[in-house]
Amino acid sequence: MKRFLLLFSVAFVVFIAVYRQRIFLRDPLATVYQNGQKQQGARVYINYSNDILVLDTGDVPSYMVQNWNRQPGVPQSLNCLHAMTCWTDHDRATLIPLEGSAGPATMSDREVSFRRNDGSIRVTLR
Repeated sequence: MKRFLLLFSVAFVVFIAVYRQRIFLRDPLATVYQNGQKQQGARVYINYSNDILVLDTGDVPSYMVQNWNRQPGVPQSLNCLHAMTCWTDHDRATLIPLEGSAGPATMSDREVSFRRNDGSIRVTLR
């Protein structure tokens, strides 16, 4: 039994290391603001390289911003386990451009922000 648990643990760690760009974990302390107003019900997920995924934001569609291109977009393929983790199709997820977004997002390790035709979106990470 010990050998099985050890092998399972090693396999799990290797799996996480290989797919770390695709796995998004929930950040319960992150906050989403649209035009300066906090969005209730928004769930923010983050991966190893600080790419963000925002789900269930009411008036604003779900979207993702990846650090490598900083263009907001809607993931084409996304699988989620309820309120814990999400999984994308590739390390650089296939995105459909977010309608109304104007230019690339500004990203830091604490904040992601971008403009849309209907205002600004800001996500604070803690």
